[in-house]
Amino acid sequence: MTIDRGASARGYRGGTAVDCGGKTGPDRAAGADLGLRLDLTYAAFCETHEPAWHALALTRIGSQADAALVVEAVKADLARCWPQVLRFEEPAAYAWRLATRHVSDWVDAEEPVEVEAVTFAAVIGAFKQVANGLLHSEADEVRLYAAILELPDRQRDVVILRYLLGLHVKVIAAYLGRPVATVHSNLRHARDRLARRLGVGELPDRGGEL
Repeated sequence: MTIDRGASARGYRGGTAVDCGGKTGPDRAAGADLGLRLDLTYAAFCETHEPAWHALALTRIGSQADAALVVEAVKADLARCWPQVLRFEEPAAYAWRLATRHVSDWVDAEEPVEVEAVTFAAVIGAFKQVANGLLHSEADEVRLYAAILELPDRQRDVVILRYLLGLHVKVIAAYLGRPVATVHSNLRHARDRLARRLGVGELPDRGGEL
């Protein structure tokens, strides 16, 4: 799926398409009833998981409008091969991989991230609930945001899902297709990295180790 940026000056080249056998949109060949069920499951799936894709895109891209374009591209790719997606053991994990691919393609094609003030405020606002009393200045906030972007992919994904969305680690494990123990490990290492960047001893988890 190529993301159409319309009149955008930067001219993004688009994300990597996925190969699902060449079908277009939810498959209606089995009849209208099947097509309707596919439409309903697709709509419900997107409604449930779109906030996670948007949080990922927004944090890494920094622009509300650009993040929305990436999310629409993810949804279009899912629609194109939705019957096949449903056959995966963890459709949410497949969708997350698709979202990370689109986001990475976007970031690779662009200049360094210029974070909008509203995006910066949203991300830092979520972390202030965790880093209570640890962010003493705007410079601390900038360091924290930069540190989040610099995390390894596996750790950054967990941080976004845990801190920005407040998801339970079991839900995160389903999104990422990883064991719960691995998610706990990724989260712990990410907190250690962020704490070192802030020059503090420890960055607590949101609401404890759930």
